[in-house]
Amino acid sequence: GLIMIELSKYYSDKNEKTVVVCVSATDYYLKYYEKNGRCFHTESFPGRSVYYVEDAAENWALGIKNDPVKDVCP
Repeated sequence: GLIMIELSKYYSDKNEKTVVVCVSATDYYLKYYEKNGRCFHTESFPGRSVYYVEDAAENWALGIKNDPVKDVCP
């Protein structure tokens, strides 16, 4: 499977959900978690910098970026 390393975690202002910035050998990802700790979405950012992905995570935590459609985390 895909090995990801967690870089940072952001907490939603609105609820108890979290998003984690992760990196694999090739790309950065955001992994979204419910307050019960269940991952409900993984979003990939091919070709984007860590700064872009960190900004996306911060925007989500502030409520600027909407929740992704729920699916199964790989």
